[in-house]
Amino acid sequence: MPDFEFDLDAPQGLLTVRLLGFWNVETVARYGQELAAHLQKLAQLRPPRACLVDARSFAIQTKEVAERQVQIVGSLLPLYPERTARVVGSAIARQQASRMATNSSHRVFDSIDDALQWLREK
Repeated sequence: MPDFEFDLDAPQGLLTVRLLGFWNVETVARYGQELAAHLQKLAQLRPPRACLVDARSFAIQTKEVAERQVQIVGSLLPLYPERTARVVGSAIARQQASRMATNSSHRVFDSIDDALQWLREK
């Protein structure tokens, strides 16, 4: 089973990222490299563009992994699209995800439907 998956829907301008399971530091590093490549592909598309991060099957991570994720997201902020929605499955996961939603273009949601609705708003 993969640790993460990417799906770029070019006609919709939507990058969907699925985060799965429990990661180690090596997994985070690999994710950072692949995320950067996919965000660069998304940036080549015409606006509007959006990113949906589905973390409902993502385990609560160690402090080291969570901190590294925050660093990766911060370093890639210039590549992120106009809106990024993170969907989580628990209150604790919401707290971890909120550390990455550091500006108004990133929000955390409890449901895919709510996240997609926000991503599609003009």
